[in-house]
Amino acid sequence: MLEEQGVVLSVRGNAAKVVAENKSSCGSCAAKNGCGTSLLASLFPQRKRSFWASNPVHAQAGDRVLIGLDESALQTASLLLYIVPLLGMIGGAMAGTWLASQHTPLMVEVVSTGAGIAGFFLALLMVRKTGARLSAHNRYQARILRVLSPRPFSVDPKQLLKIQ
Repeated sequence: MLEEQGVVLSVRGNAAKVVAENKSSCGSCAAKNGCGTSLLASLFPQRKRSFWASNPVHAQAGDRVLIGLDESALQTASLLLYIVPLLGMIGGAMAGTWLASQHTPLMVEVVSTGAGIAGFFLALLMVRKTGARLSAHNRYQARILRVLSPRPFSVDPKQLLKIQ
């Protein structure tokens, strides 16, 4: 299970909107001052990512939490996202080459390129539909594993005035 720390922004039903804390491994590396990767990481800081996660531990807004995602689900999603469009592009280009060589031998490159682009976009549409269907399964959703530290205790000043 891949784990990341985050902070709960809001809660809706059995789900919580969480912002993940970005951690760079460059911060703990001894060679960070002379490393090009560290320099690039400092020039292009990452935005904070927020997403919805299932909330079986009933975390509340402001809680620091540990978020988990199944590793095999991440691998499957990565293959779907990267390999399928590539295969669509290659398959489309091969089909375009074959069709053009049968019907218009002078335009093989143009037809092959166009069919490759069409295959790429058709594969992206398939990935989008499949991704939407897979996202409904619990296996492919991030979930809050536990609350690391509860939100700080806060008192409404209006409530203090009523007590006195």
